[in-house]
Amino acid sequence: MTVLLALVDVGAGVQFEEALQQAGLPVRWDAKLAGGPSGGASFDVVVLDADHLGTKLGAVADAWREHASVPGLVAIGSSAVARAQAPLARVQLVAPQVSTGQLADAIREAGKLRFASSMRWPVMRAAVGLPPAPDAPQTWGPAIVAARGVDLDIARAALRWHAQHYVTPTARMQELRDERVLAVPELDTASRIDGTLTVQSIVKRGPLDPQQAARLLWALASLGTVTFTAEVHDVATAPRRALSEIRAHLRARAVRLERSTFYDVLEISPLAEYPEIEAAYRAIGGRFAPTVLGAFDLAELAGGVRGMWDTVEKARGVLCDHASRGRYHDWLRTKMSELRSVWAVDPLEARTAVEAYGRGQRSFGDGDVHKAMGDLATACRYHPGHPDYESSLAWARYRVQVASGRDRVEAAIAERRTIEDMLLGCRPWPRALVALALLCAAAGDAESARWHLATALSVDPHVPAAAQLAQRLGMRR
Repeated sequence: MTVLLALVDVGAGVQFEEALQQAGLPVRWDAKLAGGPSGGASFDVVVLDADHLGTKLGAVADAWREHASVPGLVAIGSSAVARAQAPLARVQLVAPQVSTGQLADAIREAGKLRFASSMRWPVMRAAVGLPPAPDAPQTWGPAIVAARGVDLDIARAALRWHAQHYVTPTARMQELRDERVLAVPELDTASRIDGTLTVQSIVKRGPLDPQQAARLLWALASLGTVTFTAEVHDVATAPRRALSEIRAHLRARAVRLERSTFYDVLEISPLAEYPEIEAAYRAIGGRFAPTVLGAFDLAELAGGVRGMWDTVEKARGVLCDHASRGRYHDWLRTKMSELRSVWAVDPLEARTAVEAYGRGQRSFGDGDVHKAMGDLATACRYHPGHPDYESSLAWARYRVQVASGRDRVEAAIAERRTIEDMLLGCRPWPRALVALALLCAAAGDAESARWHLATALSVDPHVPAAAQLAQRLGMRR
């Protein structure tokens, strides 16, 4: 096993070179290669200088992975940047004070798992003991067969960096199926790869046992048949779009609930009585309840679901009980300056906003868009951030702007972005979603319009204007 010490510091380079040679490892120190491979030299393991490379550690690691020798990688460093970058670069980080024995062990482990450094066709063939060959359909079969017996440590080491990444099929997946090189259980596992499940979920779910599932995923990735991404790869299918949307909602909700009030948790004003509290609770549950979210592979976000829902339950319990609600109001009066709130508004202002919103809706019905915009602006002034008020105002603004000569698509896109951002992290608001659907349709995005309208109708099948818009969009109700 040949080892390169790609370290900048002369003292460290000479010291490690001598110590490792005494430990029986053929080591060469070369500071000129600290920035990446150069020339035709090949190595089994490369020790990178993480402190020197800093944020470039990932790029240099990838350059070595693309090198023909496919070396294993170890990094030496102790800085905060090095500690942050090493996991991103997918390299083991050891401290500069590491003992010779520990460094030698890390190098030997990297050499053993050198073929786990990247998942590519040439690396795959080398890992399973096959000679180099073109990446072509006639060579896939033997490689897949050989991959079934690849050293499990190689597959595990290659996949462990992607454990919570989503697995999405590429166009080559169908080509692989057409070649009939996968066994029936492998086809079953491959059929579940749709971009909504993470590596760890696919490995655990069967029908292949976890070891063979790991080998299969490693082989599929090496063939370019699947891709791994930390976020949903795209929203080309309804399940992917739903997953991508709920992940965005969860992140935004976590931010919304920081230093918030129980009124913000349930998205109700202090005017709310028991029926409205229960309706809000059900609406939030339809999107954020653990039983609902359990249908999604949320990866790293799954851990926050239970705590977020416990807060909803607590808010409901406090606000539904008159005595508890009174004590909570006393507490709010002493803490309000430390909190952030959209919903804990003055009851008088909340009532004024409700009345202004009602006038705005009537003005819409009368066809007076300018008056509607004025009334809705009043509602938003007294209760800023209310989804129904803000979305209706955005639709009114769009109508007024278009009547004044502004480009329809440009105006619709601007207002749409405003409403989309505002609704992130909220419970579904049917009226607001209908307004958003109208703006999407006006912007020429009928697919998104149907998506938002379907969500609105699933919450309230009788929301005003929904039936007419659904007919326009060719939706069946």
